Amino acid sequence: DEVSEDTGHSDQTVLGIDLGVNSLAVSSTGTFWQGDDYDHWCREFEKRRGEMQQRGTQAAHKALLRLGKREEAWRKQYIHTIANELVSEAVEHDCDVIAFEDLSDIRERLPHAKWHHVWAFRRLFEYVSYKAPEQGVSVEQVEPTHTSQRCSRTDCGFTHDGNRQGEHFECQKCGYELNA
Repeated sequence: DEVSEDTGHSDQTVLGIDLGVNSLAVSSTGTFWQGDDYDHWCREFEKRRGEMQQRGTQAAHKALLRLGKREEAWRKQYIHTIANELVSEAVEHDCDVIAFEDLSDIRERLPHAKWHHVWAFRRLFEYVSYKAPEQGVSVEQVEPTHTSQRCSRTDCGFTHDGNRQGEHFECQKCGYELNA
């Protein structure tokens, strides 16, 4: 019942990145980049924006413009930090490739993802795409089909629908386990 999947990287080590609603990113090594802090600050900025819009004064309008610039800078810095950590993770594990799931149709695949998550996914891929080659690591997008069922151990790679049970992953072939 193995699902055959040719990733085209038989002689390379690949760091897989899964994007999601609960966690902004999860690497195939089991490292999580949670979205809680990101979500919290997005809500805070939204709340402040609403308060300023209700005032309706010229001073509030100017403050709103400043807040927008501050929010944009904060978002970019937050995603840059995660991008740097992802590239470091790849280098630390001697990976040749960082593989993101294809972002096409991500709104349909993750209908519960908020707009700021979709923005973060795209920006994260963009940042990693220019940072990773500086470290000798290439970046690509792969079809997400079966990626959550594929063992991320470089000496295994076994793909089976029984490997993934909800948020728990256990390879049926080699026994490798992690929270998915």
